[in-house]
Amino acid sequence: VALVLLLAIFMLLKREDLRGRLMSLVGQGHISETTRALDDAGQRVRRYLTMQFLVNTGYGILIGIGLYFIGVPNAILWGAFAAVMRFIPYVGPLIGAAVPVLLSFAVSKSWLTPVYTLTLYGVLELINANALEPWLYGSSTGVSSLALIIAALFWPWLWRPIGLLLSTPLTVCVTVLGPHVPRMHLLSLLLSEELSL
Repeated sequence: VALVLLLAIFMLLKREDLRGRLMSLVGQGHISETTRALDDAGQRVRRYLTMQFLVNTGYGILIGIGLYFIGVPNAILWGAFAAVMRFIPYVGPLIGAAVPVLLSFAVSKSWLTPVYTLTLYGVLELINANALEPWLYGSSTGVSSLALIIAALFWPWLWRPIGLLLSTPLTVCVTVLGPHVPRMHLLSLLLSEELSL
């Protein structure tokens, strides 16, 4: 896991150098097509990361406001913590909810505060994970919602936790390659949001 993270960080830091090396590897005859494919992939991944940041920030703001009105101490802190934890797929929201729920048990004299806190996290997570994210991420990346769900199953199977973190960016890159690499057209056709015949 640490090796894959280190590799991803260095690839991002040296992306221009890697791009130049890839261009020289592809050859002079395919430079414009390769440049378009790389630019398209970069723009789609950038839109995905921007959308993920906006969704997680909105989620954290709503959690902070909700916890404030429920009466959980340090609501702004727990809202920010929830937003940061949502960047970790599937287990992050559970970790982000655990401490405020336990805190609500500690500060409440009745069961209402913990029940409201659990309900707040549960409802917002259900809306985000099952409706908002597939719709927004699919439309911003050009990958269908169903393909994103399948990718969230396939990449973790292949690469465990790192595959889960990178599932959407990797799927976006595979989808972008379809129109530019004839052998991958089938994958692009299956994964893409828009139908290209």
